[in-house]
Amino acid sequence: MKRTFAVVALLAALGVLMKLAWYEAPRLVVLPGGQLPTTAVEPARDVEADLLARYQVPSERTLVERSLDRYHNMAVSIERTDGLRGLVLLDKLDLEAIHLYEKYPRDFRRLRDSLTDDAAAELLLHWRGYFGLKHADETDRSILIAEIARLSPAQRKVASAYPNALPLLLADPVGVTEMVNRWSGDPKDLGDLLVLLTFVSLDAGSSDIRAALRTLDDHGPLALKAFRIQGLDGFALVCLYGPILQSLGDALPLDQALILLKVNSDYVEGLSRTSRPETIAGYLAHVAELGLVDAVGSSAHGLQLIVEHGVLGERALSPLGAGPDAADVVYEDYQDQDLRNQAVAALAEHGSMALAILDKYASNADFRNILRRYGSAVIGPIARTDSGPAALAALQAKSRWTASEWLAGNVLWLSGDSGQATIELIKKDGLGRVVALNSTDVQFQQFLPLYDVLHLANVMGHGQTPTSGEMTWALVDGCFVVLDALSLAAIQPEGVVAAEAARTEVKASVREAAKSLGRELAENAGDVGAKGLSKRGLEAAAEHASRWWLVRKAGGSFQILSRMPEALPKLGVAEMADLGKSLCGKAGFHLSTWAPIAFITEGAIAMRNIPREQGLKYLRNQMTFAVVGEVAFKKMEEHLASRRPQSKRY
Repeated sequence: MKRTFAVVALLAALGVLMKLAWYEAPRLVVLPGGQLPTTAVEPARDVEADLLARYQVPSERTLVERSLDRYHNMAVSIERTDGLRGLVLLDKLDLEAIHLYEKYPRDFRRLRDSLTDDAAAELLLHWRGYFGLKHADETDRSILIAEIARLSPAQRKVASAYPNALPLLLADPVGVTEMVNRWSGDPKDLGDLLVLLTFVSLDAGSSDIRAALRTLDDHGPLALKAFRIQGLDGFALVCLYGPILQSLGDALPLDQALILLKVNSDYVEGLSRTSRPETIAGYLAHVAELGLVDAVGSSAHGLQLIVEHGVLGERALSPLGAGPDAADVVYEDYQDQDLRNQAVAALAEHGSMALAILDKYASNADFRNILRRYGSAVIGPIARTDSGPAALAALQAKSRWTASEWLAGNVLWLSGDSGQATIELIKKDGLGRVVALNSTDVQFQQFLPLYDVLHLANVMGHGQTPTSGEMTWALVDGCFVVLDALSLAAIQPEGVVAAEAARTEVKASVREAAKSLGRELAENAGDVGAKGLSKRGLEAAAEHASRWWLVRKAGGSFQILSRMPEALPKLGVAEMADLGKSLCGKAGFHLSTWAPIAFITEGAIAMRNIPREQGLKYLRNQMTFAVVGEVAFKKMEEHLASRRPQSKRY
């Protein structure tokens, strides 16, 4: 047995000796200084030299030299399997390319095959950081690589020039490419249009972005101008009413036309179903001729009042009538057509005096009966006996009211019940008897202080918002964002501090008024005072009241919205999106939400946040710079979310 093992060992030794005898020793090269390189380095140098020798074109040789210098053996391996395009991909994506090459070779080769021009290579360079964040997300990364590979050379060229717009381009390659090429002559206009499209959500796929692009195709210059004047609402209004605005032409400045359409959107939408755009444009031009743009632009029912009631409606809306609140009282408080006609006639004849009585007693069945029977003639007698005239007269004597005095006037108005007694007397004995008992005329000016507090009481008394419908309350909320941005309260004598104090005072006065009204309800079942408070709740009523009060004190919706161009640069991205959400939804597209986005990378969560306080300037910089930033990451996340398989959406 020992002899057998010895023979085997001897034969193995002889085999090794023969192999070494035939092996050619590596060539030694003497380096400067007399140093000799190691035998392990020389074969690698030969491989690199052979690789360099295959590429003699200067640009190609430079790429190969740079790749060898940075990646050594990895560059050699990638060139061996994927050629020069593989080295280009390595040069652009850096460590992300190595990650794909080693773990996802199929994705690596799909990207390699897309590198048919410089634009494709530059695009990958810009988005290298995003690929790094997507290491752990095989689904999204694979979808993104496949969609980039499908882009045409013209589309890649656009994406390379505006890399932050890549998510928009992937959502609708043809539409976005055509839009960019059409507007490329003016970089400022194109930058603003890219900002506009950035607000459009990609969560639902390409439908929303295509709706926005259709508007740019049909009314591009008008849509861009409207966006610069009224933000996203301006663009949405062109989506909705582009033919009306085109028909209007120069009859009304665009900024005023946008406000009229925005405030009266609900009515215009219904009117559009039965009337031609030219007809509606004629109504708007007529409003301008009458000098009632401010009034119609401060009430969601202003245009409707003029169209449906003609001269009487115009008189009711005028400064000598009851102003924009007249339209709200007519259409919110009086649904019966006969009563509505009587209310319009009363407002046209008695102005703010009729406004006070019509609004306060709108829910009183006895008042509605005598209004239907006697018409506007009942307003004077009821007004003479209503609402603590002595205290109101004392307040009227002051040239300027403080916030507390405005609220005091409101409480005084709510506390009286003599008007109710007059209503009952008219019902019982007829209008003639009351006229004989109250022969003293009441001056029109005596009721002017009530004008600016009517809706405060209306909200408290009926639990209603200042205007009807979802769009109207969105408008009031929008006014407050603009109001805060411009500090419009500073134009009041009391300044910003008084405006903030007014919110607190309104809430406090509502609580006290509610207690008082509760006692009166027990004493007089005919009083309609606090019915709405039990429905809405005290805090909600106070919030609505305080918002309405500040908007009215700032000059009304029209005056606030007319300063929107000043406010836009001061609004944050999220604020702009919130402002435009309602009208943009009506126009057929949804807006992005600007919450922070999270990426899972290397076992940890990386958060990327878009600053809420940043606005249009921030977006414009992001969309036009070559460096891909958080906004583009956010839009890409939206786009990929719409492309994921249903089972993997989260």
